[in-house]
Amino acid sequence: MHYKTDTIHNMTHRIIRYIVWFILFVVTSASVPLPWSYASELSKMESKLKAAFIYNFAKFVDWPASVSNDTAGQPFVIGALGYDLLIDDLAAIEGKTIKGRKLIVRQLSGIKEMNSCQVVFISASEKDNINSILTAAKNKGILTVSDIETFVEKGGIIGFVRVENKIRFDINIKAAEESGLKIRSDLLLLARKIMN
Repeated sequence: MHYKTDTIHNMTHRIIRYIVWFILFVVTSASVPLPWSYASELSKMESKLKAAFIYNFAKFVDWPASVSNDTAGQPFVIGALGYDLLIDDLAAIEGKTIKGRKLIVRQLSGIKEMNSCQVVFISASEKDNINSILTAAKNKGILTVSDIETFVEKGGIIGFVRVENKIRFDINIKAAEESGLKIRSDLLLLARKIMN
């Protein structure tokens, strides 16, 4: 009996000690800069996931026949407008093929450079210019993608959204059709929300 009591006492003491160490770790982690941070790692993982999404979006979107014929044999271009970690992760998949065309990734320095792209990711750093960017992309056969809040409501085609710490996406079918793009049902089924 005495042995059991000692064992329980020791286990309780150990658990309390672990809890104290955990609390200390959380407090010091929040106040002292570390060589790496969970938030930073999470941001990098999210960036890689979005890059993979964008690559696959392109596979499930059909461009107008006229655009496809004009660009036959030319690279498939994904452009990034504004600063974002995503450009590095997109660059990592450069050289793969989309619709039989070699993928290249470009960091765009201005709105006019979008015209040479099939897909354009618009960084949150461009949120103040979003209306002029979307106006310039309209009717150009450009698949616009962004994680700017309410992107599809503003006229963008595919917008990333965070739902319970998961990356989902919304689709604006009307904006896609106005750009001459057809989004396949396979992709529509995966969308969180579809706007007509």
